[in-house]
Amino acid sequence: MKFTTLLTLCATAAAQAAQTDYFFRFAGGNAIINGQRLRGNNSISYYSPGVTRPPYNPDDHFMRLSTNASACSPAAVLTVVPTHPHPPPVPGYYGLSDKEGVPDAYRLVYTYRVAEDYGAGFRYTEWQLRRTGEAGRVLLRYPVAGGGEWKWIAVREMSGGAGDVEKWVPWYVKRSAANAAKLAEWDFESVDLELVQAKGGVNSQAPGGVDE
Repeated sequence: MKFTTLLTLCATAAAQAAQTDYFFRFAGGNAIINGQRLRGNNSISYYSPGVTRPPYNPDDHFMRLSTNASACSPAAVLTVVPTHPHPPPVPGYYGLSDKEGVPDAYRLVYTYRVAEDYGAGFRYTEWQLRRTGEAGRVLLRYPVAGGGEWKWIAVREMSGGAGDVEKWVPWYVKRSAANAAKLAEWDFESVDLELVQAKGGVNSQAPGGVDE
């Protein structure tokens, strides 16, 4: 009886989690990014959520997601919630990519073609949602083999046709001798990456892709 009850509670918790959408948000860093939700931007070569300088383009939608996380299933996937009409007929996922070959460092990306776009090095099935003592605050973590202290940073990139679009994108890194030279080249801020509950429904015509 207890086992059956536990299964029922877990199923209910998973269903409730699946019905809740979230946005990514930077916590910490500079005045440009602190407290800002991450948006999509087609001027970036990689499909990385990020934050640009204001004024914000209303067509750059907040990157929206759902998750199957629950107390009974701590390892979670983060599924893309499309905000544009005619989404692809397959699910999309947010994950960590090592495609750029930086040791002990992963870029946060999203894809609808896991194997084709990112291969075996793409990590997306074991996200951990860490709830803090603050009401509603959820921090995002990922267990990486080998342990060590992994942290989020926001890396400044310049892109666009004229290279004049500034965007801060999340990377998950462990400082090591192998990546010290690369990190020294980057302009980055130490941050945390939060999930915040989406308060409005999807609307592809609304600024940011959400009614709020």
